[in-house]
Amino acid sequence: MIKNKKLTLANLTGRTSKSSLIACFIFAALPLPVVAGAATSEALHLETLVQRVARLEQALAEKELSSSVKQTKGATEYAFGGYIKLDAIASEYSDGERALAGVGDDFLVASVIPVGGESGDTHLDMHAKHSRIWFKTTTATELGTVGSYIEMDFGVNQIGDERISNSAASRIRHAYLNWQYDADSSILAGQTWSTFFNVGSLPDTLDFVGPVGTLFERQAQLRWTRALSATSSLMLAVENPSSGLYGEDSSGAGASAYDNNALPDTVLRYNAKSGNFSYSLAGLLREVAYKQSFTNSQAQAIKGDDTGYGYGLSFAGVWQLGADDIRLQLNAGNALGRYLGLQTYRDGMIEDNGDIELIDTVGGYIAYRHFWAPKWRSSLVLSASAADNSDTLAATTAASYQSAHANLIYAPIAALNFGVEYIRATKTNERPVNGDDSGDVDRLQFSAKYTF
Repeated sequence: MIKNKKLTLANLTGRTSKSSLIACFIFAALPLPVVAGAATSEALHLETLVQRVARLEQALAEKELSSSVKQTKGATEYAFGGYIKLDAIASEYSDGERALAGVGDDFLVASVIPVGGESGDTHLDMHAKHSRIWFKTTTATELGTVGSYIEMDFGVNQIGDERISNSAASRIRHAYLNWQYDADSSILAGQTWSTFFNVGSLPDTLDFVGPVGTLFERQAQLRWTRALSATSSLMLAVENPSSGLYGEDSSGAGASAYDNNALPDTVLRYNAKSGNFSYSLAGLLREVAYKQSFTNSQAQAIKGDDTGYGYGLSFAGVWQLGADDIRLQLNAGNALGRYLGLQTYRDGMIEDNGDIELIDTVGGYIAYRHFWAPKWRSSLVLSASAADNSDTLAATTAASYQSAHANLIYAPIAALNFGVEYIRATKTNERPVNGDDSGDVDRLQFSAKYTF
């Protein structure tokens, strides 16, 4: 005869998963018939019970999968995510009131800092415009893996007033496809961060953009990437061109954007890692062009039409120091223009005879991030940029910028962040205006952010 015994999950299945333990509790309460001398009957009963446990485990697994963000349908995987972010920003300008259009209220735009006026009042702005959502797919095919990615936020000027609706329009940040056609090579087509900009080196700031000396550019492009080794890769891209030039006469009054380019911006970038230091070296070649008639300073009618060719170089890196890190970027060239600090400088100027004179610029930053405790961290960021402008440009033309960021961020869980950040930025013009050639902004920012 076979004696009564308590069934354990290990007896039945040899497994000790969470779902199996649940099944064990369910079936432990059920009576187990014992049939004397009938080993075959007990074997059949055990087989049935094992099948029931297996079905329960399958049901639990399906329930967990259905509640997951990532789902699989056929050979295509789908995923979505994003974050919700509240920013509360108090700003005070040393040399005048803030820009009437509200540019620079939502994040630091150093080019709109006023110079040569009276001290402005303190202004408080709160918004959730930088919240975002993304959706992506990945499909395995016989020709390699094809992926897509689209991301939107609401970071444009309000379309409703702040008294009632505080509306903001959605916009495309990223929209691209990526074809991994072999183990080492891929092609990207669409809009995303410029290949010239190593976004991984950006400091951990609450401000949306950060230091004045950083590169910052998203645009349409066609990019080829090739892995050279386990720690290095090469990128080659052609990207959407656009030219920005100071005014159509030697006074340098005003600045304009032109869409007269015939050639794309071309970028070559090398990425590598040595020990705890990850870095990139990038080179940019650009055509700067315009076509527009104007009257020069001698009252002569000029049929302006010129093209120039310039370059940019960038070195970016992240040095990991245990939990802490140092991030840096150094950029230089005679056609950085719109790539540097939200176009704080133009690509060049139109001379009195209609020719383009490109402008040498340099910019960069260094940032140190320190973890005080697992849930507390801070970043200190110092940044500067400068342009070698022509003496004929207007006195109000920006010659240099400086900025400093210092913050404290608390993350009770990895996805939830609360932080406070102090920002000070300075704009210096070519020559004094009303006896002053520079202006400052002091800003205190609080942010709450949940990533899902």
